[in-house]
Amino acid sequence: MANDTQDNVLFCRFCGHLNRATEQGEVEAAGGRCARCGAFSGLETMAESEARERSRRIRLDFLRSRLVRLAIIVLPVLGLVIWVLWQYTGLPPDPPAPSTRIGDASAPIPPGDWPQAGRNATNLASAGALDLPPETAPQAAWKYIAGAPIVSPPAVSGDSVYLTDEAGNLTALDLRTGILLWQYDSRLPAGVTPAVADGLVFVVFRPGLVSALEADTGEVVWSKRLRTASLPSPTIADGRLYVAESDKNRVLALDAANGETLWEYRLGDWTIAPPAVIDGKVIATANDANVHVIDAETGRRRMIYDAGRSRWVRGGPIATEDLLHFSSFNGRIWGIDYQGHRYPLERQILYFKTLMWLWGFTTQGPVQQGLVWSSWSVDDQPYQPALSGTTLVVADAVGPVTALDSGDGTILWEIDVGADITAPATTAGPIALVGDELGRLTALSIADGSTAWETRLDDPITASPIAAGGMVLVPTAADGGTLVALAENRQ
Repeated sequence: MANDTQDNVLFCRFCGHLNRATEQGEVEAAGGRCARCGAFSGLETMAESEARERSRRIRLDFLRSRLVRLAIIVLPVLGLVIWVLWQYTGLPPDPPAPSTRIGDASAPIPPGDWPQAGRNATNLASAGALDLPPETAPQAAWKYIAGAPIVSPPAVSGDSVYLTDEAGNLTALDLRTGILLWQYDSRLPAGVTPAVADGLVFVVFRPGLVSALEADTGEVVWSKRLRTASLPSPTIADGRLYVAESDKNRVLALDAANGETLWEYRLGDWTIAPPAVIDGKVIATANDANVHVIDAETGRRRMIYDAGRSRWVRGGPIATEDLLHFSSFNGRIWGIDYQGHRYPLERQILYFKTLMWLWGFTTQGPVQQGLVWSSWSVDDQPYQPALSGTTLVVADAVGPVTALDSGDGTILWEIDVGADITAPATTAGPIALVGDELGRLTALSIADGSTAWETRLDDPITASPIAAGGMVLVPTAADGGTLVALAENRQ
């Protein structure tokens, strides 16, 4: 009987402790509680060998349960850390660097040139100086009839003009006479401003063909077929050619020497405007009201600015050393500090704070990172602004033109040209150039908005007028598509 008693133990089915004979008196004195965990109603008398096996299973279950709980806590945290490292600290390998310095953005643009959309990589849309009398209307010097719509301004480099048309032609003309130098027929529609740099002309045809041609002869150097259609004009800067796959909502950086893809960046919606490039950053707009600041070396996101619901950003951005400027629907014009960096969950936190403000839990709405100023104008703003000194000029499609101080957004003047404006305004010295559906080219004084001069052409103006090489080049709808060169009236 003594041996049978010694072989039995009081087993705790909660913690798996074996209350041996030496502890049984304590257990009984404690009212039948386990000597380890203090639980009662969980003690069972059984053989020690069976109790040991059950105790081992309980310990394994406890260990498994602890590991599961630890995994539930640690794995999401670890995943978040890896995601932050991946997104914000450059954990992925850097893409290859371009093999060339074609389009060196630090090199000054020769006076009289307009080598790409927006004139330079920052999209200022300003000729800087005007080689024409500022108060005398120029007269037609020559016309080139393309016979197909010209929906983007030409590029000018040296004594040559390069333009595209909807019939698929890339055409080179003599700037002084309008004589045809050469023509490349892609048989694919194009509505872009070519980019010219270091003896090459870069063009994007709408179905998604990117080509580089010799500027002097029109010979193809390389071509690359994109995966989808492309709408914006190309931008060239520091060996990279920036193009878009519009249907895939992507911006691509290509090696300007051979067309190889260096990196690609996914936007949230279509992009129809060329990006701006400045200080190692690429700034792209999208139709979902977001403006993206991208690292030019790596193609990784640096920050996003959200213009807000229904404030679609159709026009391109313009960038200075201090601020980024763009316009949006609902009549808003913006000045943004683009030098910041995004932080983890930034947009989610901003969304939550905005909800708290809308629901009345906070008294002041959150301020989005980067906002310096925003101003309301008369109506929707579908076009890219143009900059002259410290004055922003923004044209509205239905007629108003607004000038603002680029530093603080103060409205300096507003005028209405009395007709629908058909393309973004550009600037040249002391004037802003505005074309409308009636075929009028109006030069407005940057100082006060007064009309410096006005020239009436035969048909609607179809793209932005540009001042280059002592002329104003104006695409019109005449004869299916015509480029008109205006020069000083010497009579």
